Amino acid sequence: MGLPPQLNLLRPLLLLSYSASYIPITILRLLTSSPSKLLSWSSFQHAWFGNFWSWFGGVSRGSAAATVSPLVRANVSGVVLDIGPGSGEWVYLYAATAHKVTKVYGVEPNPEHHAALKRRVEAAGLKGIYEILPVGAQDLRSVGLEPESIDTIVTLQTLCSCPGPQDIIKSLYSCLKTGGTWLVYEHVKTKYSSEFVGYWQPFVNLLWPTFFDGCDITRPTDKWLREAGDWEEVSLREGEGEGPYDTIPHSLGTLIKRR
Repeated sequence: MGLPPQLNLLRPLLLLSYSASYIPITILRLLTSSPSKLLSWSSFQHAWFGNFWSWFGGVSRGSAAATVSPLVRANVSGVVLDIGPGSGEWVYLYAATAHKVTKVYGVEPNPEHHAALKRRVEAAGLKGIYEILPVGAQDLRSVGLEPESIDTIVTLQTLCSCPGPQDIIKSLYSCLKTGGTWLVYEHVKTKYSSEFVGYWQPFVNLLWPTFFDGCDITRPTDKWLREAGDWEEVSLREGEGEGPYDTIPHSLGTLIKRR
């Protein structure tokens, strides 16, 4: 007999406790390496999340791989914009699709992730193909990316964390070539607003961004994506098996820019 689905409501509390457990080790590491970062909340938070994600990123990938892997492998091609790759949990997918991919730009503003990301790029045999851009998604023009120069945009649980998400989504839309594809696997606001989870999700979100480096689980990102521009095809769906007891639901699928 399986556990009652109502227990899914408690899952965010477990994840918050996992993140909190990395606070002491982050303080100790910074005391011996970069004590000045303890004087800046944003620097400390980046270091804290970087330490936490070095473990939890792999756990997160394991739970999502059955959904994300076929989505990326079936749809990625050409010049790819990989938004927020973190420490590179999904980099191996580009190696598996190397016959279709010519270039990948990994847009990762958190320097705490760069060393691990670089190691995974090299381990995947993507040196020279995968280039790390150390900027936010809102600053792509500053590193020379031109409008309508990208064949595929990949956002895997990243739009929940970026500042000014609606503006960034519109900016990314402008980078996409006509006929280009946007691949999505994102946290979104629950569709069950009249159920208990509709009240529980914003309550959890009072703490969630602090413990997950700015991640906001209440954003209607799927709605914003649909409204970003003129799409030829929108194929977004809810996460497999997700329902009224899931506090951190997903939207996944593809959007194709009208030719």
